[in-house]
Amino acid sequence: MSSYDPQDTASEQEETVALKGHFYGVYLLCSQSLDPRYRGKCYVGFTVNPKRRIRQHNLGCDFGGARKTSRKGPWLMIMIVHGFPNNTVALQFEWAWQQPSLSTRLKMFPELKRKLAKETFFDYNFRILGYMLGVSPWNRLPLSVRWLEIDYERPFIMPFPNHMEIVSGKVSISALQRKRSYDAVAPPLEAWASECHLCMQQIVQPERSRLGCTNQKCRLTCHMMCLANYLLGDDPGHYIPVGGECPLCGNRLSWAALLQRQRLLSGVLEERQDHEEVWIDDIDVHCNIEEAPEFCD
Repeated sequence: MSSYDPQDTASEQEETVALKGHFYGVYLLCSQSLDPRYRGKCYVGFTVNPKRRIRQHNLGCDFGGARKTSRKGPWLMIMIVHGFPNNTVALQFEWAWQQPSLSTRLKMFPELKRKLAKETFFDYNFRILGYMLGVSPWNRLPLSVRWLEIDYERPFIMPFPNHMEIVSGKVSISALQRKRSYDAVAPPLEAWASECHLCMQQIVQPERSRLGCTNQKCRLTCHMMCLANYLLGDDPGHYIPVGGECPLCGNRLSWAALLQRQRLLSGVLEERQDHEEVWIDDIDVHCNIEEAPEFCD
């Protein structure tokens, strides 16, 4: 959906289940402290498990919470942006949201350098987010803005990308990733061609570089880069496709769905994700993560 209407989200209040190992979110907290020094202050962070992360923040740094939020709560997780292809991209988004005056993509907006005189901390962070969603490369990603606390819901002032969505409701992480997703069902081996349908070259490392159509009956087999370039054919000047039509069957493709399906079929180990969760969730709010050049314009 490209605009916000409270009625649009009324039916989406039920809890959404996301797949463990395939959820990367950047969230916004707001302090509900009775201490006027902290009440209303905000915190931006990254997580792969929202429920666990808010519990850690409210328990304090001795239980995995951040130093910046310890003894300044209780905290509410107001909203979370998710749909990032990996944790690196999500962490870059987190850093820019925390540091709009330092981000190379947001420096062009001097109005984001500081909070306005009568603006709340939440309104300031929400305003930054509105600008971020319209800036490349984030405006190319199939992101979801999820409201977790309905009392804070409001429309975006800046234009909202049509391929993104605004939803409401809690989200939980399921460990049963291969039993819950139909996309994880691998096509039979005979469905794959040995050569790319676009460049007609041999696919040397199919488990890493091969993509196929999400239509189970389609035999499309392509190099990842070949299909990306094909989908960008009508949208020059960008590096990340949003989607397009399958060159073989004409089925509508989402680039994010293609990448997620490829990861599921490649068998990403849950143990690796568990290891990543331990240190990634502990990154403090003002960590100076660099914006990787391969994701820059």
